[in-house]
Amino acid sequence: MSLHAILEVIRDSGESKVREIESRAYAQTHEMITNARLEAERVQEQAYASALEPAYQERARIIHRARLEAMQIIGNTRKEIVDAALEQARGRLAGFRTDPRYPEVLRDLLEEALMALNGSGWQEMATGSTCLEADPSDRPLLDAMLAELHLDLKVSYSIQCWGGLIARNENGRIAVINTLEARLDRALPYVRSHLAALYDDEGVHTVMDRSLQFH
Repeated sequence: MSLHAILEVIRDSGESKVREIESRAYAQTHEMITNARLEAERVQEQAYASALEPAYQERARIIHRARLEAMQIIGNTRKEIVDAALEQARGRLAGFRTDPRYPEVLRDLLEEALMALNGSGWQEMATGSTCLEADPSDRPLLDAMLAELHLDLKVSYSIQCWGGLIARNENGRIAVINTLEARLDRALPYVRSHLAALYDDEGVHTVMDRSLQFH
């Protein structure tokens, strides 16, 4: 399963949670900054009778502190959104075997694993030199797929996974783990970076923009 496909699953599954978290973050930051503005105005009014400069300094200090606190909330919210999206994605991928696209994905994972293990001539080299491990739920689909590809491979249906398979060479020393779980784990650093940028551009960043519109 490609990184693009994983990102699509994650983005689709996280939208409702994103809206919920964004709304909560906006409410928190809006309330905090509104209170800071009122406090700053109160300090400024109290100081009018004596001297204006201390009031301006105190007002700036209060606003600066509120902005820093708001930025911390935004950072925490972004992390919460990413974590929630990934958690929902794991749930989606755990049930991906029932998706109509799964047979095509399994075939891609099989061919990728055999190519990684045997090189570009994998169709000729795989037979007799490669062993597969897969989930028992994939037996009918994988058996039919191997027959269609004219591959006579030893398959052990001995692992539990969301989907995909493990390919090993004849002596078992080299393995290509191409399960959905493994693909997601390998993609996580890129996925987290992508989602953080995505939600900063499309969602969470607007909380700061809306909340800090006062001088």
